[in-house]
Amino acid sequence: MNKIIPSLNILRVFAAAARHLSFKQAAQELFISPPAVSHQIRVLEKQLGIKLFVRLNRSLELTAQGKAYALQVNKALQILEDATAKLVTQPTFNISCIPFITNALLIPHIQAFKDEHPELPLQISSKVQKADVARGEVDVAIRHRKGDEPGLHYQRLTSIKITPICSQKYWDSIAQNQRHDMSCHKQINLSVDPLSWSHWLKDWQYDHGPKNALSLDSYQAVVESVKQDMGLAMGYMPSIFAQLNQQNILAPFPDQISEFGDLYLVYKHESAHKAEVVAFRSWLETLLDALNSDKIILPE
Repeated sequence: MNKIIPSLNILRVFAAAARHLSFKQAAQELFISPPAVSHQIRVLEKQLGIKLFVRLNRSLELTAQGKAYALQVNKALQILEDATAKLVTQPTFNISCIPFITNALLIPHIQAFKDEHPELPLQISSKVQKADVARGEVDVAIRHRKGDEPGLHYQRLTSIKITPICSQKYWDSIAQNQRHDMSCHKQINLSVDPLSWSHWLKDWQYDHGPKNALSLDSYQAVVESVKQDMGLAMGYMPSIFAQLNQQNILAPFPDQISEFGDLYLVYKHESAHKAEVVAFRSWLETLLDALNSDKIILPE
């Protein structure tokens, strides 16, 4: 028995006529004439040997077989449209992380990942609020605390360590016998991180913290303030190594480094083997290994 496969164009005409129950409206949708629609339907009915429409005086009705066929044709056309859209539309890889991580870790290095994967469009969402990874708002998130949401995998990337940073000029401006007296220093504070300074001061048994000279909500602005010799800011390892190796920024207390949690890459369990997730995870792990191998610049 020979298979009957109507042309895609005829099926599109039939689907439009079945949807509107009007050759005129189908013609308007398809930008052809009503007689052309009528002709295509007659050709289709002849090919199938089945009557699809009941032609009334001023309207159309689908036959029972026409209704059943229209349902299946619409499904098939939708499958073809979805497959084509998936083929020609390059999906965006969405990354979520807090602004500090974006500015301190991703922005200085993400071009290397883009160079390795030029075919993968990236979108970075940099907000304090958590993106809903489980519901597909983003593909991956970088977080500094481990959660227990069902369906999500937390891949530990590295430990976070903290120690103050400053410019060489600022350090030179403090008398040697006062450099370990925190009350003699000016503090540049990252407002979205209220815990690191108190954590570090307690760890190293300082009775007083630096004078709060400036509070900023952007870590990029904090680093710029350090470069302008405005005081001590908290540095986060391994991301601070990028700053320590340029612009004459140093870590003046290299023997006073505190643990401050871990950094995690978060994604859905079912996404673990997706090519883009595997590629990003591998690149991030390699980057952090390289940063962790750097050395702290000591004050002169």
